[in-house]
Order: sequence, then C-alpha cells, then structure tokens
Amino acid sequence: MYAMPARKRLPRMLLAPALLAAALLAPAGPARAAEAPAPVVAGAVLDLSGPGSKAGREARDALLLELDQANRSGGGVAGRALVLLIVDSGGSPARAAGAVRELAREKEAVAVLGPAGLEEVRAAAREADRQRIPLFTLAAPEDVFDPPRPWVFSTALPASLGARAILSHMVAVGVTRISLLGEGDARGAEGRAQLSALAPQAGISLLMNEAYRPDEHNFLPFLHRARVRGMEAFVHWGGPAAQLDLVRARMALDLEVPVYFGTALGPELDLKEAGRAAEGVVFPAARVPAAGILPADAAGLRELQEFREVFLLRHRRPPDGVAGFAADAFRLLLGALRAAGASRARVPKYLVDTRQYVGLTGRFNFSESNHNGLGPDALVMVRIKGGKWTLVTTPGEK
Repeated sequence: MYAMPARKRLPRMLLAPALLAAALLAPAGPARAAEAPAPVVAGAVLDLSGPGSKAGREARDALLLELDQANRSGGGVAGRALVLLIVDSGGSPARAAGAVRELAREKEAVAVLGPAGLEEVRAAAREADRQRIPLFTLAAPEDVFDPPRPWVFSTALPASLGARAILSHMVAVGVTRISLLGEGDARGAEGRAQLSALAPQAGISLLMNEAYRPDEHNFLPFLHRARVRGMEAFVHWGGPAAQLDLVRARMALDLEVPVYFGTALGPELDLKEAGRAAEGVVFPAARVPAAGILPADAAGLRELQEFREVFLLRHRRPPDGVAGFAADAFRLLLGALRAAGASRARVPKYLVDTRQYVGLTGRFNFSESNHNGLGPDALVMVRIKGGKWTLVTTPGEK
C-alpha cells in the first residue's frame, strides 16, 4: 500500500490520526512494488471531528469509494496509483488553510478536495490561490465564486440556486409577501443574504428577515408577528432541529401558510417525528438524496442510481448531497489528471473548458467566469406529502 509518511516538521493537525493515507495495492508480484512508478498524490481537507463532521465523514466515505474504483478498475492515472491524503480540519478555518498549505508544500499534492464548511472554504480558497494549487470545494460561498478565483472550483450547490428555486415556485403560485428566518450561522446567513437580495427582483416583498440562535427552539413569537404582518409564505433556512420546532409551532398556531425550507442535502427532517406538522413543506433538494423521485428521463439517472447502490452497499446508509459533491469533485479531478497529466497548472485549464458534463449533482458547464458550473436543473423541488418526499412536477403545483 502506498502510504505517505508524516514528516516531523508537519504541524500536529497533519499527524495521525488526523492524517490518513488512503491508497490501493500496486500491481501484484514480488518485484513489481520496486518497479511501480511513483503515485500521484492528491489531498482532501475535511472536518472529521468538529461541528461539520457529519458532512466531512460523508465526503470522506464517498472519496474513498471513488478512489477504490479509480485504482482497482480504472488503472489510476496513466498506470500510476492515486493516493489520497485526508486531513481532519476539525472545522477550523485556520487549520483548513494550514492543511492546504502543507499538502501543497510538503506532500506535493496535485490538487485538494474539500472542505465542506463555508468558513473553511473561504480560508482554504485564499490559501489555494497563494499556493497555486487546484481546490475543489464541497461548499460554494457566493463571495468565493463571484468573481471566481483562478485555482478554486466547486461541485456544491450555491445558496443562490436554492433561493432562486424557492422564489420561482412562489411566483408560480402567486405568493408576493414572505417572512424569512435563518439560523445564526454561516449557512443561515448565506441563505438569508441570497433570498433578501433576489426577492425584490422576483416582485416579492420581504416582511421580516431575522436570525435565531442555534440553541433557540421557540418560534411561536416569530410566527405570530409574521401572521400579524400578513405574510403569505414563510421561509426557514437552517438545520433539522429548528425545522422540526418550526413546523410544530406552525401547527400549534393553526397557520394556513406555505412553509419553504432552504436547500436540502439529505433527509434532514425526521418525517416520522414531525408527523402531520411537516405536511406540505416545500424545498429544493440535491439530486443524490432525491434520486428515488426523479423522472425516468432525468439526465445521468443510471449513474446516480449506481452510485447510491454502491455507496449503500459499502456504508449501509444512503448517500446525501455532500457525498455527491465529493464524488463529482473526485471524478472531475480524475478526468483532468488522465486527460491533461498530473500537473497542477493543467487542471484549471482542463476544467474551464469542460461543458455539458453530467455529474451526480447536476450538469456542469465551467468557464473562465464560472467555476461552479451548476444550473437550475441541479435542484429538485420536493413537497412533503403523506410523510414522504414527492416531486413538485410543475412550477405552479400547489
């Protein structure tokens, strides 16, 4: 097994167990190991022990699955094994940036995959530009990609796509006055910023736009104020615990107004626990967790189903949207390395010329001015009906 040894001068965050070298066996035979060409080294920076560890572990599991397939059946990169060095950032932006720096300088990685946290991405992106190393992020903060950075790309769904999908549905059903509540973290702030900026363009008035503390659970006062002001729909952009509290508060007040959630990367809300309170909630979702309700003619459906089946078999759970982001990032990097060679400088040049690439998350159209490449078709509009996810088949469906 190819394993990249940790050097003494590396900071603690890169030493075991934070640093994991993942590679597959070189071709069999007693003399082949000595003859095998040097492996191609890539890095991954993920939160495996901090507040974003759920997403980090999901990305790690998807990356190792892709690595396995690339080396076993794909021959690696031009006959060279591909090694993936996975660094645990612990959710720290400073550690994420430090990991990018060390992977570039000490490990001579050809590219870095991750992170999946918004603040980590911001820090890692700045460092990737300084080190001139390709970075494939698994979250897409708007300020990192508009304008684009030369070395930074993303396979994640930006908040603006979700906001536009929600607003388009509202326009179709005649909603013109809304209230917005977002969690007081980076994710909630990103969603609130995009909705508040885009709503006026859609002819929708934002009656209330507030944040709540992560430990806050009583949303009755907010909903009461929103009802008094005459809201026609309510948007919540935050985590599953608050989602559950919110829909229960709506039912307690007997509010007959539509509720929208921010972009779902997985079955975050426990529908059994929510029961009737979640009925009718609408939200945009990533294609990977929504694969079971996609139409038969959806682009890339077979590859999407195959990925879900293999992931489920390996990890005994279905993948979520972050797993899809990670798999897409790995596949795009692998394609670049195989087509353009194991060169840092060639990877961005290959990517900006990539058009109509159908991945698990959606169809990617990269360019010099667009380093995310995803469009509206990367999202699936979902309605909770009868305790299940159902497809909103037309924009105006109520």
